[in-house]
Amino acid sequence: MINRIMKWSGESAYVKDLTKLDESVLSSDIKQQLNVRYADDDIPDHILDVYYRDDGSLKPVLIDVHGGGFISYHKEFDRVFANVMAQKGFVVFELEFRLAYPEFTVFDQISDIDKAARWVQENAHKYGADAGRMYIAGHSSGCVLATAEALLSIDQEMLSAYGFAERTYQYKGMFLDCGLLHFYKNSIAYNGMRRMVFPKRYKGDKRFKYLVFKDNDRIEDLPRTALITNRKDVLKAMTYFHENVLSSMNVEHRLFDKGDLGHTGIVFKPYDEFIDEPVKYLL
Repeated sequence: MINRIMKWSGESAYVKDLTKLDESVLSSDIKQQLNVRYADDDIPDHILDVYYRDDGSLKPVLIDVHGGGFISYHKEFDRVFANVMAQKGFVVFELEFRLAYPEFTVFDQISDIDKAARWVQENAHKYGADAGRMYIAGHSSGCVLATAEALLSIDQEMLSAYGFAERTYQYKGMFLDCGLLHFYKNSIAYNGMRRMVFPKRYKGDKRFKYLVFKDNDRIEDLPRTALITNRKDVLKAMTYFHENVLSSMNVEHRLFDKGDLGHTGIVFKPYDEFIDEPVKYLL
């Protein structure tokens, strides 16, 4: 019962939160291609949106992974952020993927993102993007999925554990906003969340161990990372926890703690004062 209530609550919050996006920062100069299929199958959620400035220059790729506690929200939640990041010089690929519970799990989501990233590698040039300069961004639970995607590009054992094909690319940097980066913490709430979004006996699943970032030695090979939080982010402590993990592994990174935007952070209000420094740092 409580799982169904949480799912319904997330879906209801998504509809309400869409009305809070600050569209005043949108630019009509940014082109968009919506609902592009990234997999040759009949799964409705295997689609993405592309945001880019068509000015003839070759631009870096930014793959963006939305949040929603793994169980809710959709790519449209990040559409203002995607438009603004395209203004900053990226070709942005905004991903849709299957939501966890009751049928799918986080492992399915990681598989979806793997498929999308491979599609981006093959098709980035169609939008004036340089597939050799790949960046990835995530918000909230999307930070977990984005980090998993980056790890899959540097860890052959993880790639094999997930049953994915060989990779020919890696990421240049990560942009993690208000991350759910300590989701494996031991508490009643997070134990319940994990049981909801992972399959039964997930703790014994070799795929799960790679997502416990504090115990994953390959974290040390992650690309440069911008960690973003703010005074009113309810998961702010998780960003600081992850910052300590990155520090202990000598990962090049920087923490940006500015403003009081709350947990929705720069997705609602992707203003220059919160975005320019992280972008400059990564590029």
